[in-house]
Amino acid sequence: MTPPGATAGGTQEDNVSTYHGFGRRATDLLELEGRAWRPILVPAPSGVTGGAGVLGRHLSRIDELNRRVAELERDNRELAAFAADVAHDLRAPLQAVSGFAELLARREGARFDGTSQGFVDRILSAASAIAELVEAVLEHRQSSCAALAPTWVNGNDLVVAVLLRLQRDVDAAGAAVELGELPTVFADRVQLGRVFQNLLSNAIRAAHPDRTPKITITARRVGTAWEFAVTDNGVGVAAEDRSRIFELFQRGMGEGQRSAGHGVGLAICRTIVERHGGRVGVEKAPGGGARFSFTIPDRRQGLSGTDRARPQP
Repeated sequence: MTPPGATAGGTQEDNVSTYHGFGRRATDLLELEGRAWRPILVPAPSGVTGGAGVLGRHLSRIDELNRRVAELERDNRELAAFAADVAHDLRAPLQAVSGFAELLARREGARFDGTSQGFVDRILSAASAIAELVEAVLEHRQSSCAALAPTWVNGNDLVVAVLLRLQRDVDAAGAAVELGELPTVFADRVQLGRVFQNLLSNAIRAAHPDRTPKITITARRVGTAWEFAVTDNGVGVAAEDRSRIFELFQRGMGEGQRSAGHGVGLAICRTIVERHGGRVGVEKAPGGGARFSFTIPDRRQGLSGTDRARPQP
C-alpha cells in the first residue's frame, strides 16, 4: 500500500522525503544525534579575558588556597596539642616546687629573716601564677577541641550558678550585680558557663578604683540570634585593644586595674562562642566601663509552631 502523498514510481529518497508530514526525517534525527555529542563550550565569565586558560589559573589558585588553609588548620591543631602536652607535663614539677617551698617555710621559717622569708613567698607566688596559667592553657585546649554537648539551657539558671561560684570574688570587690531576664538557648551548658564566668571575672578585675563596681547581665534579640551582654562601670578597654584582647595571651589593662590576668580568658570566650555559631565583641559602656557581648543563634527559629510552643527541658 502506498502511503498518502507518495507516488508508486518514486525513488526511496523521494518516498522518505515525503514522510515529514508524519514526523522528523531519519536524516534530521541523525543530525540531532550528532549535535548532542558535540562538546559544549562554556563562555568565560563576564569581564574575564583569556578563556579557558584564565579559568584554569583561577581554579588552580583556589586549589592552592584550599591546600594552604588545610595546612594552617593542621598546624593549629598540632600547636594546640603541643601546648596542652607541655602544660600537662609542667604540672608535676610545679607541684614539686610549691611543695618543697612550703615544707622549707614550715621547717626553717623560724630561722629566716625577713629577706629570706620574702624569697620563699616569691617562689610560692610565682609557682601559683604559673600553675594558673597552665590550667588556663588546658582550659583553652578543652574549649577548642572537646565535643560540644548542646542542650536547652536556661540563661538565668546558668548565670545564677556561675555567680554562686564567684560569690567570694564578688563580695571581696564589693560589686553590685544586676541580672536581667535571659532567654533559653540551645548550647553546651558547661562551655556557655565558662563564657559567663570569664566575662564576670574580667568585669570584677576591671573595677575602677574611684567607684563601686556594678555589673549588669542582660540579653536582647538581634536578628535570628540572642545577644548576651555583661556590662561594667570599670576602667574600660582602650579602642586599640578591643579586637586584640580576644587573641590568646593578649592582654589589655586600663588605668588602675587590679590584675591583667593571663590573656587566656577572653580567647576562650571567643573560641566557645564561635564554635556555637556566634560572635563576641566589646565596646565602651555608657557612662564609662566596658560592655562585652556575644551572640548565640536561636535554634527555635527552625522549629515549627507546635515545637516552639512546647516547653523545652
